Amino acid sequence: MAIIACPDCDNKISSQTMLCPHCGFQRGEASEEELIEFRRRKLRDQVYHMKMSSYAVLTLFLVAFGWYWIDTEGFLNRSSMGPFVLLGIAAVAYMIIRAYLYKYKSALRKLNK
Repeated sequence: MAIIACPDCDNKISSQTMLCPHCGFQRGEASEEELIEFRRRKLRDQVYHMKMSSYAVLTLFLVAFGWYWIDTEGFLNRSSMGPFVLLGIAAVAYMIIRAYLYKYKSALRKLNK
């Protein structure tokens, strides 16, 4: 068993594997099980990345709230538009991420059946 470079993405892979785990390049005859497992792995990676993105957007919510709190000096004064714009951007980004997360999770559920 040797370590070789994938012809498609140049990542290091085993010479025994028929599918590149990074890009899905098919080096030889891959079984249907290997193709399904590759799709599962890709969907799990996408779900993971969407979850991490949603955590980043939630952090953005907290930053916007903190900015609002500091800007109003403890809710005593009026705030500038900055915190509201940031909250709006974070809300839209969060809804988009959740839609993609739902899409990837439902595709993964269908593949697991």
